[in-house]
Amino acid sequence: MIKNIVVAIDGSENSDRALDFALDLADKYSAAVTVFNVSESPAMGVVPQQPMDYSGSGMVVFSKDFGKLHDEILNKAVAHAKALKPNLAVSSKLREGDPASEIVAAAKEGGFDVVVVGHKGAGRVKEMFLGSVSEKVVHLAPCPVVIVR
Repeated sequence: MIKNIVVAIDGSENSDRALDFALDLADKYSAAVTVFNVSESPAMGVVPQQPMDYSGSGMVVFSKDFGKLHDEILNKAVAHAKALKPNLAVSSKLREGDPASEIVAAAKEGGFDVVVVGHKGAGRVKEMFLGSVSEKVVHLAPCPVVIVR
């Protein structure tokens, strides 16, 4: 029986579809949904869109702005979920680190029955060398994983 679903979102169209799928699944089984976002630190490969000020305080401002962006992604997703399925129990969680590792850790720690992720479509060459987040989650998660395209 499905009672607890975690859906990983990143603000992309694919993660929006994953959220909608997770909400429909939760509605069918009267399950709770946790909307989950992972903030990759800039050192992990995220490139800022504007030049950074390395004079000390600029890094703090960037870090706060970066966290704010992820909070906004979560808040938007939770608002969408509550508007679409007002009777479902919806919560959110934000973590920092490697997305695949953090999704798997959350699935283990939270005792989730299902993980729902979007397929990002990073491209065959990148996936061949690095692997996609969804592929890593499928191989490492302690529960079934649904990849939504």
